[in-house]
Amino acid sequence: MASVEDIGIDLGSSNVLIYSRNRGIVLNEPAMLAVDHESRNVIAIGLEAYKMLGREPGNIEVVRPLQKGTIQGFDMLSIMLNHFVVRVIGKHIFARPRAIMSVSASANEIEKRQLIIGMFEAGTRRTQLIDRPLAAAIGAGMDVAKYTGHMVADIGAATADIAVLSSGEMSARNILSIGGDAFTEAIIRYVRLKHNLLIGFRTAEDIKCSIGSVWVAGDSKVTLPIAGRNLVSGLPKQIEVNREEISEAMEEPLHQMLEGLTGVVERIPPELANDVYENGILLTGGGAAMKGLAEVIEENIKIPCRVADNPQQCVAVGCGKVLEHPGEYEQFIGERRKGKR
Repeated sequence: MASVEDIGIDLGSSNVLIYSRNRGIVLNEPAMLAVDHESRNVIAIGLEAYKMLGREPGNIEVVRPLQKGTIQGFDMLSIMLNHFVVRVIGKHIFARPRAIMSVSASANEIEKRQLIIGMFEAGTRRTQLIDRPLAAAIGAGMDVAKYTGHMVADIGAATADIAVLSSGEMSARNILSIGGDAFTEAIIRYVRLKHNLLIGFRTAEDIKCSIGSVWVAGDSKVTLPIAGRNLVSGLPKQIEVNREEISEAMEEPLHQMLEGLTGVVERIPPELANDVYENGILLTGGGAAMKGLAEVIEENIKIPCRVADNPQQCVAVGCGKVLEHPGEYEQFIGERRKGKR
């Protein structure tokens, strides 16, 4: 049985979430570090680094060790992961906890092994990996061992991991380089081109979360004042943007995501396609909380679509459930992985 200190980790591009057995989610922080250019010393990690984003002085850079689903700087990632894990479990010499971790499918085998070594150095005795769609489905309360087919789209910041699950296996899968960040960057481009206003990533993220919607319904003229730098005069300027504009700004990444979902549906066997139509598509991940996304998917693909409760937490909760019920879920992380090596 797992001890009270065993943890489940969702190592995402934008956030790191840690689930502790019997305690639930105990950490949810941005996957960022503030680094001094000259000394390469780490100034801040997590939320403190995020607060500096866009406001950092010239000698400090705010970095994401994970970008586009791949590890950009393993040293920085190891420091960040060590910091978060030690915060949760403390420092142990003899009693080391176990860990179940979910990382992007874009990570290669060498990177995965480096992560396992990094987790050992952080204080865990054993770290096992689980596929994101499986962890997300388990965390959302889905019975992944059933023979019936279920479709899960885990939409993170950098990627969208789409899979059809049946009997604990993935019958079809597609990993898109389209996630929440693509929609944020689309807003930045739109405001720059239409209003000659340069805004930062945090401002665009606030716009997306406040009035952004890929499905324009209700009052499409809801506005939000935003400030940035005028590209003509070079001076600060404030304008107002409305929901209809932001919906227009996010059309391109939305179409790419719909194409990726359609591609998965087209590859699944007929019987599983029937199951997917009956059970619908489950959206998880932080990007699933985007307003109107489920409605647009359902309207275009003609398959029922719903957003999981607390979608951002699904993967971490799924990792935690695997720890809490090893007999039920061990097949997804233990012998099956050993057989592949």
